[in-house]
Amino acid sequence: MKRENINYLVVGVFVLTMLAVFLVVLYKITGRTGPTDEYYVNYSNVTGIKYGTPVLYEGFQIGQVEKIEPVRDQERTRYRLTLSIVKDWNIPSDSIASVIASGLLSAITIDIKEGISKTMLAPGDMIQGREAENIFAAVNEVASDIRELSRDSIKPLIDNLNTRIEIVADDLTKLTSESIRPLIDNINQKLDQQVFNDMLALLDKLNEGADRLLILLDDDNQQNFDQFLVNMESASVALNDLLFRIEETRAAMNYVLINIDGLVVDNRENIKTSIKDLQKSLNIVSGNINAIIHHLEGSSRNIHELSRQVRENPGLILKGSPQPEEEINE
Repeated sequence: MKRENINYLVVGVFVLTMLAVFLVVLYKITGRTGPTDEYYVNYSNVTGIKYGTPVLYEGFQIGQVEKIEPVRDQERTRYRLTLSIVKDWNIPSDSIASVIASGLLSAITIDIKEGISKTMLAPGDMIQGREAENIFAAVNEVASDIRELSRDSIKPLIDNLNTRIEIVADDLTKLTSESIRPLIDNINQKLDQQVFNDMLALLDKLNEGADRLLILLDDDNQQNFDQFLVNMESASVALNDLLFRIEETRAAMNYVLINIDGLVVDNRENIKTSIKDLQKSLNIVSGNINAIIHHLEGSSRNIHELSRQVRENPGLILKGSPQPEEEINE
């Protein structure tokens, strides 16, 4: 009888122990590890958020979502979340509670980004919320935009481009067949006729020039050419000698000019005196020039008369004749 009581006691203790362990594990899972404070945050969309959603602070879990309440505000429904956070946890007033998911298949969490304000929120205050971007909605929107772009822009553009390419290809085909090919054929014909004839004429002239060059460079002309080179060399030597002598002459003339300059400088007063005397002489001559011209004119008339009489009577030179005395006009 006592053994059965002991067995019942052992089984009861084991069941109570397991129940206690289960309650402890459940308590750990719910995130309740001690006293908490309540804070609030508002979102317009709470997709994926439910009771027990973890609340992180820079990635460290500090609490969970306790309650979600719809609130009607200015003709719009928003959702007020009650967050239970570890008691006395300091949260700056400009902190932001964002709804995030670490991966496509990860659970939704609320991560509080620490602010820089020195003022801390008190329990019961509202935390500024930032809603999560719906990745699938964004992908769907982008896909829709791409579909519309492809249907309304890219496809008509490609069709228009294909039409343009076909038109350009047709134009190129016509241009090639109607213009370029006849032009090429004409050019080939001209090249075959005119250019070939010009090439033949050029070759004939080159052959003729080569023959003349051979005649020019025969033995006799080669000797003359050598002699011409020798003469050119002698002329070059003579020219160099002439240039040397011209240089000597230039140096001598430079020396003479220097001496003349020195002579002029040394006899500057004498030259000034001579110029003054010459100026006086010219003034005297200028003053008596009328009388000199009068006497020269009389002498010229007498010579003219003598020449006339000698032509009429050459013997007059031998015999002579008395000349009447000219009245002197006083």
